Amino acid sequence: MGTVTFLAPPFETKRVVTLEAQSTATLLSVTREFPWPLHKTCGQGLCGACAVKVVPLGLKASEQTVSLSLEEKAILYQAGKLTDAEYRAPTLAAHPALWRLACQYIVGDGDILVFA
Repeated sequence: MGTVTFLAPPFETKRVVTLEAQSTATLLSVTREFPWPLHKTCGQGLCGACAVKVVPLGLKASEQTVSLSLEEKAILYQAGKLTDAEYRAPTLAAHPALWRLACQYIVGDGDILVFA
């Protein structure tokens, strides 16, 4: 079971969503359950409008880096969310917050913090 904590307007306080164990939901699909100010344009990882910052919480030492798909890296780079060095790197540090596409990010069982 994982939790997603959202920190962004229109919420005056944080909003926490708990997901069932072994969830395969994308972050974008989780936001459809309530009014989240996320741009939901294509939903297929083509436009970059759903980019949010994600911080994985409680990571083990073996999980301190993240591998993005080539498609996600390309869209985030084109949107100005990744530097040249981040775009060329095979993996990225999970901390500090990393830009991710909400339509591509599978929430899974881990706890994450999300902000726009």
